[in-house]
Amino acid sequence: MILGIEGVSCVGKTTLAAMLTPHLNWPAVIPCYFHASPDPTRLPAPEPFTPDHQLANIARFLDVEDLRLARARQALAEGRDVILDRTVDTLLAHAHAVGRMNGFDCDDQAQHAVTSRAVAMPDLTVVLTADPDVLARRARLRKGMPTIFYDRHFSEHFNGYFDHPLASVVVRLDTTTGSPEELAERTLDHLRRHLGEHTLREAS
Repeated sequence: MILGIEGVSCVGKTTLAAMLTPHLNWPAVIPCYFHASPDPTRLPAPEPFTPDHQLANIARFLDVEDLRLARARQALAEGRDVILDRTVDTLLAHAHAVGRMNGFDCDDQAQHAVTSRAVAMPDLTVVLTADPDVLARRARLRKGMPTIFYDRHFSEHFNGYFDHPLASVVVRLDTTTGSPEELAERTLDHLRRHLGEHTLREAS
């Protein structure tokens, strides 16, 4: 199966993926677009100011998605589970958010660009959220983090996109309070509910 973990930066996606690994079937964790890119320095800036720039950015990220999809397919062929640190819905959520913040709307064109390509689509997507003040405190510990990624308006629009995502099954979990272990157990509960007990194994 493929599990997607979504949310804005500093919300706990990587931590959750690590906590889930012992409970899944030798999962392959596919890194986010930045870390999956052969050259992250060539990725576009996070805040385009026109629809054309945003759509061009999505096209470049979809080239990285080709690499992530190949890794996901290989893992599935080996009988392994897959954890996606961000999914293609991230690209659409980002376009939705920056469009609302900069006065344009390219949501339909962005969705067409994504759905016209083969992509890794999760069986279940977990969207992590957190209080904006908590995100800002976490972000200050990350050197060079672009401010847009923890702007409360960006977070609001990004999370709002997931009311109507491409993913067929989406659950939201708040990470403002609680331990990583508690968050992992809540995620495992949703996996059992939506995908069945057989998707999990005993932690070793």
